[in-house]
Amino acid sequence: MKKSRVLLAAALASMVFPTGVMAAEAEQQLSITLTAEPEYSVTIPASVAMGNEGTYVDVTASDVKNLPEGKKISVTISGTDKYNDQMLVEAETTPKTSLRYQIISEDGELIETNASTGAVGVGKEVVSFTGNETKQYQIKPVIAGRYEYDVEYTGCIMFGIEVTDAE
Repeated sequence: MKKSRVLLAAALASMVFPTGVMAAEAEQQLSITLTAEPEYSVTIPASVAMGNEGTYVDVTASDVKNLPEGKKISVTISGTDKYNDQMLVEAETTPKTSLRYQIISEDGELIETNASTGAVGVGKEVVSFTGNETKQYQIKPVIAGRYEYDVEYTGCIMFGIEVTDAE
């Protein structure tokens, strides 16, 4: 019986621990491309004063580095301080007086908001850059409806700046 136990133990050991395993080799090719994140500064004036005819606003991109081919720095309207991001300026009059304003982008696109037509300005590109340069957009009031002369109208517009695909 001792002999059968040894043979049985040897048979079990060979099933659990196989012998004669052959090593296989695999090859993997490596390719590494190092890229640097785009760097840039965009300067937009903190305030703009305009008259009846509006004004031109300079926007400057500087220190542009590592901008990939086929990409641009896009400056878009991200919102305003008015209800539903309406492009309005208001005067402290009684009753309150407001004026709509328009932006004419560097490409000549008329950007405005208008509740009756559904026109929106959010997301519209104002200027874009592919290098160090200064571009302009025009901003002007829409003088219509009820308004008053010789009072200050104020409002705020916010801009988004990001790297996007160039068209």
